[in-house]
Amino acid sequence: MNRSGLGRIGWVLAIAVLVSACGGGGGGNAPAASTFVGTISGFGSIFVNGVEFETDSANISIDGEHASEDDLKVGMRVTIAGSANGTSGNATTITFNDDLEGVVISNAISAGQTSGSINIMGQTVNVVAATVFESKVAGVSGVDQIDAGMIVEVSGFSSGTGTIQASRIEVKAADLDSYLVLHPDGVEVKGIVANHDALKLKFDLGGITVDYSAAILDDMPAGSFDTLFVEVKSTAGIDNTSGELVASKVELENHGDMGHDGDDNDEMEIRGLITSAIEGNSFAVDGQVINVNDKTEYEDITKSALLAGVMVEVEGFYLNGDFIAAEVEVEHESSDEVSAVVASIDITATNAGTVTLQNGTLVTITSETIMKDSRDDGFVAEQKFNLQSLMPGDFVEIHYFVDAGTLVATKLERDDM
Repeated sequence: MNRSGLGRIGWVLAIAVLVSACGGGGGGNAPAASTFVGTISGFGSIFVNGVEFETDSANISIDGEHASEDDLKVGMRVTIAGSANGTSGNATTITFNDDLEGVVISNAISAGQTSGSINIMGQTVNVVAATVFESKVAGVSGVDQIDAGMIVEVSGFSSGTGTIQASRIEVKAADLDSYLVLHPDGVEVKGIVANHDALKLKFDLGGITVDYSAAILDDMPAGSFDTLFVEVKSTAGIDNTSGELVASKVELENHGDMGHDGDDNDEMEIRGLITSAIEGNSFAVDGQVINVNDKTEYEDITKSALLAGVMVEVEGFYLNGDFIAAEVEVEHESSDEVSAVVASIDITATNAGTVTLQNGTLVTITSETIMKDSRDDGFVAEQKFNLQSLMPGDFVEIHYFVDAGTLVATKLERDDM
């Protein structure tokens, strides 16, 4: 898998050709800005989309509040403004906003299982092998132990219409009352409004009806709210009688558009799930509309295979308000897993190399491998765990796919034996 970043010469030439063909300016000059959207896979500074971003001078924001690198965690889906050259980059801003922080309605994950779905305030949250799990509630050590009524934060790949594939899921509190002690603004959910009833003061977000009759409206327009991207906050939670979410605030998000905005020639690289399949010359990744044309290059995927649920990485740029894909590449997901004690480690870069297990299995670790330390049996788990932290004798669980006979890790988790 070749990661050369947005600075690739061929990609810039593609911009020049496309802009020229569309009658725009800019020629072969470097675009004005670069945006990277992806999941934090590990720390050196931070790794996102296979790029190690320096963060020394970065302005970091978490849910609208100033933060530091120490507040960033593996599995968080972030937006980075900055620059990249190959596998090295420099971040000027790093922004994290969770997709959902809400009350669990039901959990369909069976005991002992690590994947499945959870209903959190009417949103179907899918937990997969690559999902990073943490809990601040004692006794909850796995996703199968999440109970109704608990408050869970989710970051991941959202359709905006009620489905989220979690890249990170964290149990924040055992119930709403204890959660409100530290979070007086309440729980929150984002999504695209459907079935707005202006007389009853209600609308739907995914699988839940929102009652906003007593809510503060922030930047919401007159008339119908349908199709607008909003954030709903609630201090009252879910009404026991109606099953509706009682909103304390409804706020228009990103001018009502789930996607990202950009000026002409601004670059963007986004990794995520296709949420709307290709139709004509456009598809959507996590709500971001992406346009393709005859100059778009495809790696390990064809245009007709751009279907909902496929994980891709798209590099492109903005032109006349549209995001144009220069390259679309399929992203491999885990096909199997292995658990064993580490025999040896060969480090070739900050967070890349190979790991040989005591059972003889050799696994390649890349800068995109999710690295997580989950030990708690007499250890303090390392938040900034990376390949250089791993030691022979450590017990690991590795999820991987096979590429031309090579086992490539998508996730390496150090755990108690």
